[in-house]
Amino acid sequence: MEELKSIKKSLQQLHPFSELQVKLVMEHLTWKTLLKKDYLLRPSQVCTGINFVVRGSLRFYTLTDEGELTINFFTENQWLADLESLMGQKPSKNYIEALESTKLATITLKDIHQLVNLDPKFIMLNALVANLVIPASHLSILQTKSPDERYKELLEKHPEWANRFPQKQIASYLGITPETLSRVRARLV
Repeated sequence: MEELKSIKKSLQQLHPFSELQVKLVMEHLTWKTLLKKDYLLRPSQVCTGINFVVRGSLRFYTLTDEGELTINFFTENQWLADLESLMGQKPSKNYIEALESTKLATITLKDIHQLVNLDPKFIMLNALVANLVIPASHLSILQTKSPDERYKELLEKHPEWANRFPQKQIASYLGITPETLSRVRARLV
C-alpha cells in the first residue's frame, strides 16, 4: 500500500525505527477522509493528535480584524496539527480546512504517550510535534519584506502552491490583498 510506504518513510526520516517499531506506530493510526471544505479543526475544538496527509491538501488559518490569515498550507507527506491546542490540550483559536478531498492518517497524543511508555525510543515521535512549529521566519517575512519579495520567496520555496491554491488564499498567506497579489504577479511576469 503506497500510503503506508509514505508514512514509513516519514517515520524513518525522524529516526531509524525498527520494522517492529514502525509496525507498532502503524497499528495506532486511524484513517480519516475529508471532503473539500470539511474542517479537521475549528475554534473551540481541542486538537487531540497529529495528522499525516496521505492525499490532498489543507489550509491552517485564523481570523483577524482584517479577515482570514492563512498561516500555512499542508500537502501530501506532511504532518500537521494545531500545536498550541495539542500541547496545552486547550481549545483551538484556528481552523484547519480541507482544500480538496483529503485522506489523513492520525495518531493521538495519548497513543504517542503509550508508545513512549512501551519503548523510550518512541520519544523520537516528539520530533513530529516539534516539526509542526510554524516557522517564525514566515511571520517576520510578513513584517519585513515587500509583497514582491514575499511572492518571489513563495515561488522559490513552494512553486506548486501558485497553481494549486486559490489566489485569495495565497494572498492571505502573503499578508496582502488579492488585488495586490494580482499587481505583483503582473509585475513579475
